[in-house]
Amino acid sequence: MNHKFNYQLFAVLLLILFSCKEAKEDTSANGLRHFTYDKVKPADFPAMDIPGFNFPEDSTILNQWIHEMDTSNIYLHGWGIWTGLTSLTSQKIPGDPRNLRVFETWMTPEEMIDSIKNQPIQRSNRANLKVPNQFTHFASKQKTVNDSIFESVSYSPGASDYAIQNKIFMATTLYDMAKNQNREEIPFFPTNAITIKPVFKLLPTSGGQTQFDIATWPGTIDSLAAFPEKEWNNYVTVDVSGQGDGTNNTFSLDDFIHFKLNDEDAYFLNQEFSENTGNQFNAKPGDVAILVGMHVTSREITNWTWQTFWWTADPDNPAAPSSKAIADSRPDELKGAARHYAMAVAYYMVNPNEPYEGENITGSPNYAFNPYLEAGFGPKVFDDAISFVDTEEGKIDTYAGVRTNCMSCHRMATINPEGLSTSSNSKTPYVGNAYISRSDSLFEGQLLLDFAWSIQGNVDTTGIKAYLEQ
Repeated sequence: MNHKFNYQLFAVLLLILFSCKEAKEDTSANGLRHFTYDKVKPADFPAMDIPGFNFPEDSTILNQWIHEMDTSNIYLHGWGIWTGLTSLTSQKIPGDPRNLRVFETWMTPEEMIDSIKNQPIQRSNRANLKVPNQFTHFASKQKTVNDSIFESVSYSPGASDYAIQNKIFMATTLYDMAKNQNREEIPFFPTNAITIKPVFKLLPTSGGQTQFDIATWPGTIDSLAAFPEKEWNNYVTVDVSGQGDGTNNTFSLDDFIHFKLNDEDAYFLNQEFSENTGNQFNAKPGDVAILVGMHVTSREITNWTWQTFWWTADPDNPAAPSSKAIADSRPDELKGAARHYAMAVAYYMVNPNEPYEGENITGSPNYAFNPYLEAGFGPKVFDDAISFVDTEEGKIDTYAGVRTNCMSCHRMATINPEGLSTSSNSKTPYVGNAYISRSDSLFEGQLLLDFAWSIQGNVDTTGIKAYLEQ
């Protein structure tokens, strides 16, 4: 799936041949024609008039909340970030009468790489949908995950400016940091950086169908096992005709954050992705993508803040790893479809919060995962030797998706400098909920990526072989 190459080539041809808003004829076999392009400007995180919420919040205040386990303020902070991300901008794109939300305007790794290479780009659309990187990081170990969801990774303007200025996606940059500069970790992102991973499902509405069943999260399980969507046995019906108020478990499309695919969305989905071998997608303009989840992290503290969201039929009383207490913390300023999502937070790896570095840390587990992304992971995905939490009552194993913690897993984000010219560019594994010290011996010889697996999953190897041969 050479999505990056196709996208860049396509963008360059557009810029040579056409100006903004001018039609581009596509001669591909799927018959799509006339992409139209408007400029989309990445929107800054908006000023939010939510009492008690600031972004970026002072790290001293955040760390005090964490130290005191002040969950009320932590929950409000997570919801405040969600409210800002899902706020509407004044921008629109062809084929969709709805205004873009803030998060929909942010740059993808492919676009940032184009900017690093001084190739002119234009934000012409929402991000094209991709198969989640985490489903392929250790693909040989993973056989049970339902792969019918799609994602787009994006960075806020503060994060994308950092990535472009530091050329952080380039293999040559990372190798130079690790070998020539003798760095153990990349430079830290700025405190106003946010990275997101929205997760969507496709509803093929262009065929005239008006109702679609989707699996929804029933709550977690206690066993160390994979719990993919096909085993949830819990469904709702999405009615795209405007009907549905929750009665008979049928919900309106407007209960979801969603968008209609335009020509470009459908083109790239059909070109790049298939649900399984031999089953090519046949997406069409007018089909609907509904947001079922989103990972959100901010660099306001050294270990980042972590919050994850997913759609739920009962947003006032969501199932674990969310809770009624978390739902009750939603600010009044959060309205509409965005209020129909549950949240889990991971502002620390174990309870109570751990030191940045240390050994023999005891506490209790702090599970925070997204059902649509991690619940389907079974024990073989994780390193069982380090996936555990030491409690006063004994060791608790955590090598399953339903026992993961965002911060624990992203602490493992590294690049292996010796493997940058190969397909094995990271040596560190996924872990379940665990205390992972910054100085752990497993990081020896690796370049830490400031918790950003999105860098490892999007490394551009242009020029790396010639660089290594110098």
